[in-house]
Amino acid sequence: MPTIHDISRRSGVSKSTVSRVLNDHPHVSKESRDKVLRAVRELAYVRNAHGVQLRLQSNRMIGVIVPDLNRPYFSELVSALGKSFSEHGLKVVVHQTYFSRELEWEVYGKLVRQEMDAVIITHSLFTEQEVRELAGSSVALVCNEPFPGKWLDVFALDEADAIYQAAAHLLAKGRRNLIFCMDHRTPLQDKRWEGFKSAHRHFGLPCTEAQRFGGIHQVQDGFALGLELFASEQKPDGIVAGSDEAAAGFLRAAKTCGVIVPEETAVIGFDDHPICLVTTPELTTVQNRIADMVRDVTDCLNRRLRGEAFAPMLRSYKAVLIERGSS
Repeated sequence: MPTIHDISRRSGVSKSTVSRVLNDHPHVSKESRDKVLRAVRELAYVRNAHGVQLRLQSNRMIGVIVPDLNRPYFSELVSALGKSFSEHGLKVVVHQTYFSRELEWEVYGKLVRQEMDAVIITHSLFTEQEVRELAGSSVALVCNEPFPGKWLDVFALDEADAIYQAAAHLLAKGRRNLIFCMDHRTPLQDKRWEGFKSAHRHFGLPCTEAQRFGGIHQVQDGFALGLELFASEQKPDGIVAGSDEAAAGFLRAAKTCGVIVPEETAVIGFDDHPICLVTTPELTTVQNRIADMVRDVTDCLNRRLRGEAFAPMLRSYKAVLIERGSS
């Protein structure tokens, strides 16, 4: 059974450095930490969460990586995962990364040390291959992030098609000056942008970077950008927002500026959050498939925890456009 001494010898760093890495001490260089974790994976070294003895059995703890629980979509997703897992005797530990690669990286270290039995990745700033390398042979499933599914089990919405539906809906109604809003630049958001451009190609229309706006997710983001756009000479006649909250902000800005929705500008949100039913007018939105994803993730997770061997699963879910008064 490998010891800290073995890890030190394999990694080429001191035993004290190995100890600091295994205990998540912050003052360790990335190079040294990488060497230690590589040795940990190679030697299959594990320790319990209390650092007292090697863990010999499952603790039924499942880590869930999310960027920020303050975002309604992720709080809803985590709640659904927690409820589903609890029905199978599994406990959820939430790890918020706040869009930090370092914080996400630390979670995989905990997984490798078997402080958790598995991790569910709802958002990542790493590539799928990088996640597989960081997680080693540990159980890691993806729920929401549209990875290719070559190395990991992936369950995700077809983001490109979802935005394609929204943009095509507006273009079919004769709208010709659309904008697309997203939050952080990620592979997921890039897929949405591809869907937006694809809808324009389908209608034989140009689409440029000038139509894409980043950093727009909260109500205040949509409101601020809306005030700016509605005051311009080329105000949009259609807005595809990346969230229902941002879309609600655009509706508020439209009212402030005297822009009539949907006659002058149509607005579409994303996720079908309850806020859609209390805006004026009610918000057209793209409905996600959280319930279906969570059901399939739970089934796959249980199979992985039982030690079943099978090829990585890849499931893509089609979104549904819910048409209401804002479009």
